[in-house]
Amino acid sequence: MKNDTTSIRARIVAGFLTALPITLISLASCISYAHLIEPIGRYQPLSVALLSSASIFSAGIGNLIHNAMSNCPYLVTCPDITFTLFMQAGQISVKHHHVEDDFSQAAAGLALRLNALLLGLTFWLLGKLHVMAALRYLPYPVVAGFLAMIGAAVVKGAFIILLSDPDNESRYFSTVVSIAFASCVLGLKLKGIRTSFSAPVLILSLLAIFYGWAFCTGRAHPDLAKEGWISPPSGHEGQPLQIFSDTMPESWYEGCRLLWAAWPSFASFLLALVAIIMRALTIIAIESAYADSPYSVDHEMSSLGTATLVGGVLGGVPMNATSAMTDLNKEGVKGDSVTARYTVAIITLLHLAMWGSGFPLVDYLPRFLLGGLLMQMGGGMLMDWAVLVQRRLQWTGRAVILLMISTSLLSDMTHGIVVGTFLALVSVIFRFSKLEVLKYHVCGVHFRSGELYSSAQRAILKKYGGETEVVGLTGFVFEGVAISLAMYLKEAIRHPDGEKPKMLIIDCAACQGINDSAMSHLAKVAQDCREIGVQLVFCSLSPFDEELLSSWALEDHGCRIMPSVTDALSEAERQILQEMSHPVTPVRRTIDEHAKVRALTRWVGQAVAQDLLSTGAWYEVIAGQEITCQDEVMTTVFLAVPGLSDVQMEVQTGTQNRPAKLLRTSQGAICPAEALIGSHCRGKWIAVASSCGLMIPEVQALNEETREALLTLGLHQQLLESDQLSAMYTLSKGGGWRGRDGGRH
Repeated sequence: MKNDTTSIRARIVAGFLTALPITLISLASCISYAHLIEPIGRYQPLSVALLSSASIFSAGIGNLIHNAMSNCPYLVTCPDITFTLFMQAGQISVKHHHVEDDFSQAAAGLALRLNALLLGLTFWLLGKLHVMAALRYLPYPVVAGFLAMIGAAVVKGAFIILLSDPDNESRYFSTVVSIAFASCVLGLKLKGIRTSFSAPVLILSLLAIFYGWAFCTGRAHPDLAKEGWISPPSGHEGQPLQIFSDTMPESWYEGCRLLWAAWPSFASFLLALVAIIMRALTIIAIESAYADSPYSVDHEMSSLGTATLVGGVLGGVPMNATSAMTDLNKEGVKGDSVTARYTVAIITLLHLAMWGSGFPLVDYLPRFLLGGLLMQMGGGMLMDWAVLVQRRLQWTGRAVILLMISTSLLSDMTHGIVVGTFLALVSVIFRFSKLEVLKYHVCGVHFRSGELYSSAQRAILKKYGGETEVVGLTGFVFEGVAISLAMYLKEAIRHPDGEKPKMLIIDCAACQGINDSAMSHLAKVAQDCREIGVQLVFCSLSPFDEELLSSWALEDHGCRIMPSVTDALSEAERQILQEMSHPVTPVRRTIDEHAKVRALTRWVGQAVAQDLLSTGAWYEVIAGQEITCQDEVMTTVFLAVPGLSDVQMEVQTGTQNRPAKLLRTSQGAICPAEALIGSHCRGKWIAVASSCGLMIPEVQALNEETREALLTLGLHQQLLESDQLSAMYTLSKGGGWRGRDGGRH
């Protein structure tokens, strides 16, 4: 029991020591960002003191809620610059509505909580919809430009805060001190000293030097305020509950009018996009570096969205997780997750104590310290995302970042975000336009269905196989590439010499999808095929693409859908043989015993046939029946006799793919040939039509001469399967490309 008490006390002490520097930086950030939230100018519905009090309360209560809902026990939240600029845009929206002075404060107070509500709901919804992965499609230079632009806006805001008052006698010296403070922190960061250590030391040192100087020179608090070193007295002492004193509207009309005045502007929603990117990057960074075990980033986004919603609505200022403070927490507690929870609780208590005391912290922090903190935070983002990142980018990426920063500084952040979004769209479209869409183009001479024919039939197919052309697609077929593809297909069916194929097969096995725009161009190709008498066949379509093709009524133009390329090629080959008066002989359905024996003898010879008949028995299979199974070791062999059978061999290559058809024959087959050597079956044999064959119950019961004869047939059969498999592999790698003529030469 005593050891447990000692352990708890040790953890509390460690948590307190870890919480002190985090709290100091957080409190200073709350005051600094409160100056940013307040719109600069004459119209100021909410005072900096009130905004500072709301920020301190939100930092305390939000920190506890975020940590409780996160999967990372070390998670610490602080004011976030992207959230702050979003809240500032909301206050500017109220300012631009030009409402009455007595109405503006209520609208500005509602705007704080409304913006926090919208931000939290957005995070929660994005997590539930699993769209975090979509942010990864933003080009890296554009993301860096977004964050660098935020840093530039913060530095610009620091200068505005320091230099906006022309009556401030100390504004230039304060600006110099702020620049020196930020430069020291950033310089130490480049030397490998963490900001979480250097910033608290410099803050305390500056405060000691400043108030020591004030004491030695006899300057009282009013004198410092008069000279502009600190903010004028806010009169906020003893009124911490003022942040909850929003007046309820007296009527529905007044409530709607209040909501209209508080509703964010379009510029605010653009800044919300940057806040989303920052939140996503922070969650991913914390999950990969500081979490004890990996977790779902989407789930974390959703849960922290709820925390943002609750904490922001309660206090009015949403907080964001910070990887730097999370790292400091984990390092301070030495990886103890329980002590980390104590640290977060202590941080919350310190913040709430500062807020509840009513101490006007905003009145005692020097302006140069607040400006220096803003410069340090904004300068850090500029250094990370505009300077150091250039070592890893090409000149085009660097140009994108500089363009976005320049646009935001010369105009405003809204135009910078628009430029960044435009560049992201252009980059994505450009990259998609460079994707390959044509995987291969061959004709029936060079790629066949795998069906076995007689010598005369093979000669005909070799001569007239060019009447069938197969085009394989790859990638995603969308607007840009679809235009080029349609032009290519139209050239394929309209040769300059007047020749045209009789069948054009579009293989979509490697195609990742087709959209409506692409389907509209393919519909024009289908119409051209119908006009000149070319059969258009689509193969291996996904269910979604097949439904899309049907919705565009391509089948009305004579277009057909078939399961695979081998099925389409088999039909094309049979059509050619039918036209050349060499059709494939159909399987004989009814046959006497003497005819069966004669067919078997013609296939394997008299001696082998007699041995087979003495060992096996005739067996019939119906269409679609599986004769063998893949990956099984069989000792039984089904001899599909020529003229009496029509069977095919399929290989399943994956759970999501249709089986690959390697061999179809009515010329006789050993099902399976692997049984002759005791190996497992590489595929499965299926009866295409009702077939008759000889079932050998035990291969080893045959004499040596018979087994040698069957091994010869089996080896020849395996070679044919390997040839077809090789051809299919070549096409899958894109090696069947032969240009516009489709392999005619």
